[in-house]
Amino acid sequence: MKENARQSECGLRCKYCGYDAHEDIIKAAFWMDDGLIAIEGIPAQLCEGCGEQFFDEQITERIQTLLKNPTAEPERQIRVSVYDFPQLESTGQHRQSQSIRANKDSEAILRCKYCESETVEELVKSAFWVDEQLIAVENIPARVCQECEAHFYDDETAEKITALERLRAVPDGARRDVTASVFTLGDNENAADNRYH
Repeated sequence: MKENARQSECGLRCKYCGYDAHEDIIKAAFWMDDGLIAIEGIPAQLCEGCGEQFFDEQITERIQTLLKNPTAEPERQIRVSVYDFPQLESTGQHRQSQSIRANKDSEAILRCKYCESETVEELVKSAFWVDEQLIAVENIPARVCQECEAHFYDDETAEKITALERLRAVPDGARRDVTASVFTLGDNENAADNRYH
């Protein structure tokens, strides 16, 4: 989770790529060990260039508290289809997770562009929304920062998973299903009125 885009005379700007950012209410999903947690109603700043999402410090703390509290009562539970990235590759169906930043450079990132720490090659999993349905993808090749845990894709992987984001229906071929707990961050109207001031 990244905290605030910077303010400029023209409004909000992404601190990574410099493009305009706008405020919105979003939903996101997080893998916690073997479990999947979805959170709705998150006030955020969205970059219109690289797609990065930023949360203010209070929102970040509320999300982290929710994720660390296994006794919290979810609003509801939903079934999530889990796909294997290599299988999606073979069908030409790909999508980019909301929580992973794509590498726009042609060379692999060896150091994190956010905190400058070392990255290593790993297979990662992520979850994201296709319309109103949450799906999960495993075995995505990425470089992972050893400090802040940011994920980076090479250009080919980024293009393939971005194409999946544009799907209007969940693809066929899920390898299994999991149950995700859904929470609402709550008090969205007050949060929208008071954030980023």
